[in-house]
This record gives sequence, C-alpha cells and structure tokens, in this order.
Amino acid sequence: MLKLKHATYALLATALFYASCSSKSEQAVAPTIANEQLTSAYLKLTNEANPSDTTSCRYRFHLDNNGNVKSTDSTALVLKANSKYDVKVLMLDTTQSPTFVVSDEIKQRQNYHLFFFQPTPISSANLVIGTGSPYIPGTPTSASGPYLNLAIARTDLDSNTPPLQIGLTDLFTTGAASTGNLRFVLRHQPNAKNGTYAPGSTDLDVNFKVTIQ
Repeated sequence: MLKLKHATYALLATALFYASCSSKSEQAVAPTIANEQLTSAYLKLTNEANPSDTTSCRYRFHLDNNGNVKSTDSTALVLKANSKYDVKVLMLDTTQSPTFVVSDEIKQRQNYHLFFFQPTPISSANLVIGTGSPYIPGTPTSASGPYLNLAIARTDLDSNTPPLQIGLTDLFTTGAASTGNLRFVLRHQPNAKNGTYAPGSTDLDVNFKVTIQ
C-alpha cells in the first residue's frame, strides 16, 4: 500500500511538492507500497493518430539516507491540440537494483486502488463528479476561463463485481491550445472501493504543468 506518513502532500500550481506539517518534529516521509519506496511517478502518452508521437511527464522524490523526502522535481506535460492520447501510469522505486516497478504491485492490488486526474482551470459544466468519473470533488471551478482543454477517461477495469475502473491506463483528449495544471491522485480504498473518490485515503497527490499547443 502506498502510504503518506506524518504529512499531507499539498497541491501547488508551481508543481513543487511540500509537506504540510503541524509541528517541527513532523517530516515528509516517502510514499511506500509494502516495503518499497515510491521515488518516481510517470505518465507516458502515445498519440492515437501517430504512434511515433510519444511524450511523458515525471514527478520524482529525492530521498535522504533515512528515506525521507528532501526535495522533489517534476517535468511539464506538452500535448498537441485536438488529439487523443493513450496513457499509461508508471511508478518506480529507484532505490532498488534493479529498479522495482511499483505500478505492477498496484496492478496486483487493483481492487482497492483508484487513480484520479484533475485538469484545472475547469468550468463547472465540465466537472462531472460521480461513479466512473476521474475528477475530484471539491475542485474549484472558473466561471469565465480560460480553461485547460483536457478531458480524461480511465480505460481499465479491476476484478471487483461489478468491475470498477483503476486508472493505470487512460485516454486523454485535448481541445484547443491552452495551459493549466493536472493533479494526479492515487486513492487507497481497501474493502471500500465503489468507483468514487470518497472512500479510503490518499496514497499520492502530485501536480504537473500542462501545455496544449
């Protein structure tokens, strides 16, 4: 299970990662799944109209010798306008040799994991919340725009009865040129997953800059 201990990771438009602590004694501790550290999270995208057109973005945690986060960095996501992209989520533990693929572990535990993706700025008309929606309740909306013209749908299912979405594979659909941010969240929902955001707790919560051009 990915777990954030002693701190909550806050989303910032600058795409930097901060730990929100209530006292000086609290420290940001790297997310873990079982005994594995999560050090890198990637979104890898392939343009459906041109398979040779690929792109990605990465969020990386730099750890000290005790496994605590000492800094982070991220790359921006640049997409073509009016396009469809097949997306794969890749999560790694680079502290191991060879590198451990954490997303494979999440696949094995798919029945209690659910990914969410939140483009912002977004209009209230496009922020559709409910079972099967990848969007996050409580996200602020903009009345006048300009908006980030990015729509997201998950494309994989777990083995629950009935099957529920996971989000390890997705479809990103872009509209006109625009800029904004993409919030990327993994929810941990053991024995509670029902296709919505509310059950369980947050395992991972990071942010990417997005440009559609």
